[in-house]
Amino acid sequence: MKKRILALALMASMVLTSFAGCNSGGGETSEAESTAESTAESTAESTGEESGSTEGEWEKFDDVTIDILSCWNGGFKNPSDLRDNAVAKVIRDKIGVTVEIEGIMMSETEKLNMEFASGDMHSVINAPYWGGSGGETAVIKQAGSEGRLLALDDDINDFANIKDAWKVGVISQAFLENDVEYEGFGGKHYILPMQTPGEVDSIDYWGYGLFARGDVFDTVGIEADSIVTQDDLYNFLKALKDANIVDVNGNATIPAGTFHNGWSYGEYLTGFTDPGLTSFKQNDEGVWEYYPLTEDWVDAGLFMWKLVNEGLFDVEAFRITDAQANEKVGNGTMLVYGAQYGTGITATKQTGLYTQHPEMRYQPVGPLEYKDGTPRRQIEADGRNGTPCAIFTTNCQNLRAALTYYDYVNSYEGLLLTKYGIEGEDYTMDEDGMPQLDQDTLDRMLAGDDAVNDERRERGIGVYTQTLADRSVSLFGEKSPGEAAAGVQEIKDYKKVSPVEIMSGYAVDKVALDFENYDRASAVAFEGTKQEDERQKAFFASSEEEARSILEAYQEYLRTQDGGIFMEYLDYLNEKAAERDDCVG
Repeated sequence: MKKRILALALMASMVLTSFAGCNSGGGETSEAESTAESTAESTAESTGEESGSTEGEWEKFDDVTIDILSCWNGGFKNPSDLRDNAVAKVIRDKIGVTVEIEGIMMSETEKLNMEFASGDMHSVINAPYWGGSGGETAVIKQAGSEGRLLALDDDINDFANIKDAWKVGVISQAFLENDVEYEGFGGKHYILPMQTPGEVDSIDYWGYGLFARGDVFDTVGIEADSIVTQDDLYNFLKALKDANIVDVNGNATIPAGTFHNGWSYGEYLTGFTDPGLTSFKQNDEGVWEYYPLTEDWVDAGLFMWKLVNEGLFDVEAFRITDAQANEKVGNGTMLVYGAQYGTGITATKQTGLYTQHPEMRYQPVGPLEYKDGTPRRQIEADGRNGTPCAIFTTNCQNLRAALTYYDYVNSYEGLLLTKYGIEGEDYTMDEDGMPQLDQDTLDRMLAGDDAVNDERRERGIGVYTQTLADRSVSLFGEKSPGEAAAGVQEIKDYKKVSPVEIMSGYAVDKVALDFENYDRASAVAFEGTKQEDERQKAFFASSEEEARSILEAYQEYLRTQDGGIFMEYLDYLNEKAAERDDCVG
């Protein structure tokens, strides 16, 4: 095992962007050296080697049962034998804890209200905690404020695999200040954030962008990577229209489109904004502006109007279903689509185009550049801004046992068990010390055979995974079992072109949540469908002048509605932002 830790530490030394929340800082250590050192340290902690961890030395309880409510509408598929399946037996043998999990088929908010109102609460609740003042978050905040939850402060440092749950980099600075350390909690910590990234490689990669049928670039004599500006994109789409290209069935094609309900036409408008986390941008004078109030937003709308008006964009895109889009992409009828790369790949595999006409496989366009001239990439906060969470109610009779369970299943040993199962039965270790599923299981997964997942779940695999700061890629070479072998190569390659990038700082849209009329301002600008309705109305205007007037009328609505409350909010946001030196847009 010590050789494995050394290998992981050496691997970490080559990764320059990682789990910033573990950086020790100080001294003259370079940022790269500090990040690499902290990643190696974090990996050692998660595996329990040479880190002061309790790996292999967990306290063993006398058959304590922990009842967990999985508060996610849609239920929770338990194995038929929740107590004595293969994985449950190992957990009980190791730490003397048996876990019972119950799901729901109702509103998460409604269920939480019922739990706390009745007092008949589960020991542990796994629920959404997206932040802010609405829905499930508001119920959980009230429960903590009213003393219905157990504080974790006195215990969490005893558990090496969960003690970093509140660090920035695992969660964002804004989420920490506003939600995890909510003022109503009186300085106590009740929230255990879950499904957070413990390293940049474990952040879900969505693969957004523009993707064109592979054969069209040669047809129109334009290189895919030469399309980087809005003008380049317009000229490319115009060339596609003029080329009279046909689909796999010999039918006429559409230059560009999207998947369901216009998802994601914003990929065609990258050049009208800068990379960021919010809808607020800082102008040259240092003033924070709301993007829909800028001229860039108007210009983006007019560009889309031009694409629609000139027949370069699918007029059905804003009302299309995924089934319809799958057909258009799957037959090569939509020459360019904006969405996640995987959606189009799946569509072409379903129709057979992917294998029967490999020359037509969709390839990345560009990527387009932002207004600042940098290429499109996946911008992520330094830690999650809202998460699933575990909370421990006052009905939890043995908090130490519950925390020991979370600590164990987030250790190297526990993760290997809960994600992969029993060595020799469910997986083997390769020569590099990485777990490998057998080929039959992989083949069935690739074929979409749900039965194989059901069979694994019957053994408890995937049932007890309660991931906190996820380091699966460093530990196992993949985020989920079988992903390395079964993952789509095109998406892996695209991630190198349009990678994940961490933006550190305090998201500026969180600084003014205490604005006294926030609900009114939010109703004007952030809620409902008015903005999108007006924007789409502009896309289909009879002239560019009419389109501009519609877009500018919406801007005037933002400025004047409800007595100009949104502009008061914007002024307040700028005042609060000026009090900090770490705001990002």
